[in-house]
Amino acid sequence: MINYMDLLIQNTNFNQNKPIREVVYEGLRKTIISGIIPVGERIIEKEYAERLNISRTPVREALRMLEMEELVENIPRVGVVIKRISAEDVIEIFKIRHNLEVLAAIEAMDNITDKQLKDIEELLDLTEQKDKEGDVEEVIRLFGVFNSKIYEASKMKRLASMISKLNEYLQRFRNISISDDERRGKALKEHREILKAIAEKNKADIDSIIKKHLEVSLEVVMEDMKQQENR
Repeated sequence: MINYMDLLIQNTNFNQNKPIREVVYEGLRKTIISGIIPVGERIIEKEYAERLNISRTPVREALRMLEMEELVENIPRVGVVIKRISAEDVIEIFKIRHNLEVLAAIEAMDNITDKQLKDIEELLDLTEQKDKEGDVEEVIRLFGVFNSKIYEASKMKRLASMISKLNEYLQRFRNISISDDERRGKALKEHREILKAIAEKNKADIDSIIKKHLEVSLEVVMEDMKQQENR
């Protein structure tokens, strides 16, 4: 049996009050976007249904949902296969992210409290300390916490959910853009600039700071995609 099937089963949680097709969809989606299932790999309904001990119908329905999301594609005489994320997909995601991140920061300007500002400042101090200690994994985690705190301050729950879902598409490239020592330092500086603009309610700077922040990440992801294609 395919070695990633066990991970798919781990990602498929039937202990939820949801229709089986949604549970299967979420499990498959999580496994696909994490890059566990190779691009071009064929998904055979029967194998998945047997391993999950369910009928083929919810698997088929989940695959249709994933096809609408363009994570898989149905190729004639081949079947359903994992779709490669294209450069155009990545560029589109970053463009949408830019607009949503700017909106989150602007909304945070009007809603953030002094306590939240202090908490985020302390978070950035801790992030800088961990970076100096060389704890890359913890720095990456704290960068995610920083984003979450900005979204929380914006008081736009749906917006945070939308950004999170967009980011999931790039999980297979996650951490690439901040694995480099120099890039992590710049990212931390940019986070401080974003927080400063929010604290000062400086809307004019928010757009340019976030655009610069995301453009560097986009360049690194695009370069990694190019290298993967050449392998």
